[in-house]
Amino acid sequence: MDLRIILIFCFGLVGGMLAFWLGVPMPFMLGGIFGTASFIIFYERTGRRIPKLSRWLRLVFMSIIGSMIGSRFSPELLTLLPQFWLSALALIPFIFLAHGGSYLIMRRLGGYGRLDAYFASLPGGIVDSVALAEQMGADLKIVTTQHFIRIILVVASVPVLFFVVEGHAVGSAAGASIAAPDYEITDIILLLTIAFSGLFLGRLTKLPASHMMGPLFIALALSVSGTVQIDTPFWLSHLAQYVVGTALGAQFSGVSSTLLTKGLRLGLIVGTYMLTIGAALALLLENFVPAGFGALFVSFAAGGLAEMSLIALSLNFNPVIVALHHLFRIFLTVSLGSYFARHIFKLGPKS
Repeated sequence: MDLRIILIFCFGLVGGMLAFWLGVPMPFMLGGIFGTASFIIFYERTGRRIPKLSRWLRLVFMSIIGSMIGSRFSPELLTLLPQFWLSALALIPFIFLAHGGSYLIMRRLGGYGRLDAYFASLPGGIVDSVALAEQMGADLKIVTTQHFIRIILVVASVPVLFFVVEGHAVGSAAGASIAAPDYEITDIILLLTIAFSGLFLGRLTKLPASHMMGPLFIALALSVSGTVQIDTPFWLSHLAQYVVGTALGAQFSGVSSTLLTKGLRLGLIVGTYMLTIGAALALLLENFVPAGFGALFVSFAAGGLAEMSLIALSLNFNPVIVALHHLFRIFLTVSLGSYFARHIFKLGPKS
């Protein structure tokens, strides 16, 4: 194996371990991106280039993440759904406002092209947004940079905001986890079976971001129906996030310091803008749904599904409700984003 490939994964692991030690949210995902990207940017300053990693490595582990997220839901979801139809519907204007405003920021302040600005400003998670961007032919360096910075801002600032109000740490910084300490080999087999089945069926049915959404929907259906109950091993969750984060960090090959500086500036603006919209909607909805402002704010904060669920868990909010909103946001973002890109704005890979 090429020594440079080994170094990529070594630095991704170092970044993940450091982030884990510091208590960073989603440590092996974000740390893997940061560690790998730092190595590549330093290495390529001499004019050398890093070989590309196989995209199938990322696709397979994205499908595992999809199956793990879907398995976190329970039959309780069916009884809670009717009570939150209004806040679920409010995600539609949230997506349009968040995406539309962020797109204008990316275009006018960032000067990005239509295709790159469109996918870099999606209010989805980093995995699903990058998956859709890759499928549509956008520049993954730009998209990954912008989503990475925006999600870091959201998942880091939300716990800090609640720390100021509540006076204690929350989320993964407080040691919360959606992984189960007790699991069996059958849980691992089920997760992998769902992941590979969903990967195949998702591509067969041409789902948007199929390699993640296919396994997610299969796992969700099995879990909500009570057919299976899966306990996710903590090490499998960390491993999947580490591999995907490292693979995404490898996309920074060829990224200039100008793009990084621009990405930081735009990411701060976009992240603050999305949080402001989420706070406004939470304030409007708190008198109409059985949840307080805090739970709704976490539900509308455009960070990662897993991390927002962890924060909800630490704050004694119902993590199922928070996860439901984020899952619906991701599904709507991917579905509407794909449809509008193809049929309204005529974006996509050049033939």
